[in-house]
Amino acid sequence: MKDENIDEILDNLLIYLPLFYQKAIKPKNPDIKQKHQVYYQILGILEHFDNLPISHLGKRLFVSKPNMTSHIDKLVADGMVERVPDEKDRRIIRVRITDRGLGFIKESREVINEIIKYNLSPLDESELDELNGCLRKIREFMHKIDTMEEIHRKTP
Repeated sequence: MKDENIDEILDNLLIYLPLFYQKAIKPKNPDIKQKHQVYYQILGILEHFDNLPISHLGKRLFVSKPNMTSHIDKLVADGMVERVPDEKDRRIIRVRITDRGLGFIKESREVINEIIKYNLSPLDESELDELNGCLRKIREFMHKIDTMEEIHRKTP
């Protein structure tokens, strides 16, 4: 039974999660997507977990360190983040969101909010409640998976 569930989960993640993004979150103007998506993801993580090493950001986003460094370079050039040396290990460079980055997050949320409202408008109130409940459950599951991964890393 568990293998059947895993197979269905695999299909749902690989097929329907990208489709959900496309249908619910993707703006109709493709010029907006790339910058907002990458910037928003990085800045959103930094908003919640300020002052992270580049490698940790990359792991959270499944982006290689060289690609992550390139994204951070662009964000630094745009004044959205700043590099900060680690206090304990000078080989580690941490990234911190700036006030301009926080402003970008706020503006982006407003834009994305309007996009989502428009894209999800065919759903009625009960369907929106159900979708929100499902997404809340996914978030809880991801937190549980993160917690278990942390325990496994600390266990010899």
